[in-house]
Amino acid sequence: MNTLINQFKADQAKDNNLAYGLTVCAAAAAVFGAALVSMAQGKAVAKAVEAIGKNPEAMSKIRSVMIIGLAIVETGSIYCFLIALMLIFS
Repeated sequence: MNTLINQFKADQAKDNNLAYGLTVCAAAAAVFGAALVSMAQGKAVAKAVEAIGKNPEAMSKIRSVMIIGLAIVETGSIYCFLIALMLIFS
């Protein structure tokens, strides 16, 4: 575990500051991508609730399609998180 923590310390990256900075920026961009996915999921849920409000009889169909769509979108967020971890700790 200490090797993972030591790889991320800034004082050990003195020889290659540019590469370290670019890696941190890329990890931040990946985390920003995950944040965008979360905002899109919130918008999707809001639209699904609005659709259920307009047509309550279709609630089960709307809910099942929404859950499948959110699961697919969530994979993008997980990939962004994994890329950020790989950039930070590699």
